[in-house]
Amino acid sequence: MAKNKGGKVIQMLSPENYIRKKVRSLPFYECLVNEDWEDSQMVQLSVTRQHTNGNLTVCFYLVDLMCLGVKDTHYLFNIPLTEYRAQLEQMNEQMSVIPISYELAHNIVFAGIEFSDEYGFKPHKDFTSITRFMLKEDTEEIELIEIECGMHGKPTYVRSPFDNNSKVQRIIAQLEKTAGPDNYIFMDEGDFEDDQYDNDDFDEDFDGMTFDEKKELFLNLSKQIEEETDEEDGRFVPLVNSLINDLIDTDQHNKYFDELYLELNFETDDNDIPNQLLGIAPGDQPIPDYLKNRFIDIYHLNIENTKQAAKELKLFEKESNRLPGAYLLELLNLEIEESRIYPKRLKEYALKYPDYSLIRILWVTELVTSGKNLQKIPEYPFKLKTFFPDRTTIHPIERFKFFLLHAFVAAMENDLNKIEAFGSVLGEFDFTESEEEVLDTIISMFKVNYLLTHLTAKSR
Repeated sequence: MAKNKGGKVIQMLSPENYIRKKVRSLPFYECLVNEDWEDSQMVQLSVTRQHTNGNLTVCFYLVDLMCLGVKDTHYLFNIPLTEYRAQLEQMNEQMSVIPISYELAHNIVFAGIEFSDEYGFKPHKDFTSITRFMLKEDTEEIELIEIECGMHGKPTYVRSPFDNNSKVQRIIAQLEKTAGPDNYIFMDEGDFEDDQYDNDDFDEDFDGMTFDEKKELFLNLSKQIEEETDEEDGRFVPLVNSLINDLIDTDQHNKYFDELYLELNFETDDNDIPNQLLGIAPGDQPIPDYLKNRFIDIYHLNIENTKQAAKELKLFEKESNRLPGAYLLELLNLEIEESRIYPKRLKEYALKYPDYSLIRILWVTELVTSGKNLQKIPEYPFKLKTFFPDRTTIHPIERFKFFLLHAFVAAMENDLNKIEAFGSVLGEFDFTESEEEVLDTIISMFKVNYLLTHLTAKSR
């Protein structure tokens, strides 16, 4: 906050809120795009507006016109012209950029969004919450410019070096559902110039197989895995995905996807460690930064080395005078160690700290996974605001634990469309490598269990 000459308090907007509420009142400065955007259909675009003080706010958009729409976006707020020019020099070292009209920039972004939306792909979360406000509303007042999307009329997913196998499988599964077999193109980035692609890389073993034949193969491979004979394990995951694609109801999947995306698309801030992350309510004694950082360090150490984390936790308990966050770290250590006393301690600490969001989430997750009727759990259907009231942002650790809860809920509801939709939603959010591995493993396990239950029942 700041004061004017009369002493009146003026509420200063954060950069994000300024962009949401004020930036459209600023004049455009320039719009730039990579020179080869029409040939590559992978667009690096910037839109810049100028403040009354001469500074600039610029939003960057990575738009995949081939398939995925707005893949990434970020902004620089109220920066001097010299800093802006330095950014452009860095961009020019990587690619040649040219100026374009705002109308063309607008059409590129929204053409990518419209095309990707046809196949169930949503724009990057920061576009929805922040950088779309840099652009004018997409109305008929904007001149319509035809922008080519896809290749040969088909959505074309080009795998980048940063796309792991899990992400690739999610995107291919989405295209199988929304575009349909043989109605999309898949290629690795290195194949793009040669125009070589093959949709069958992921399911060539199952071409021409009936559902019953795939079902029989799945049940046989499942027995081999149980018996630890894994000669054919390499076929198992693609087979599971092929069966899932046969069973999914696309409309239901997309309905659940939209619902889950709206519920889980909550703004996170990894640059700030809120007191609430350690169980301290607003207005209570603030926590020193060094203790917050120790909490984060032990949290991550728990994942890598539980024994060492337990030793560090004892020191943290003394340093922090047993902050509620220390009890959370103890629970996480016991959970990873699969300790028999975990449920008892969890119940004890849940009663002791009923308003500590992370312990509440752990407790509710325990109730869900223990088979308790979801309708009888007071917090059901588990909205973010239930656990994080009066919060405008949450920490990534809080988001991850909330996602884990929803993963188990999807499994307990035993709806394949919701399980698959949850897996699809994961691709819209950024997680650490270990978090992504945990979530992907859980969803894969749920899919296999669903198939084992339902296909075995139909075989009787």
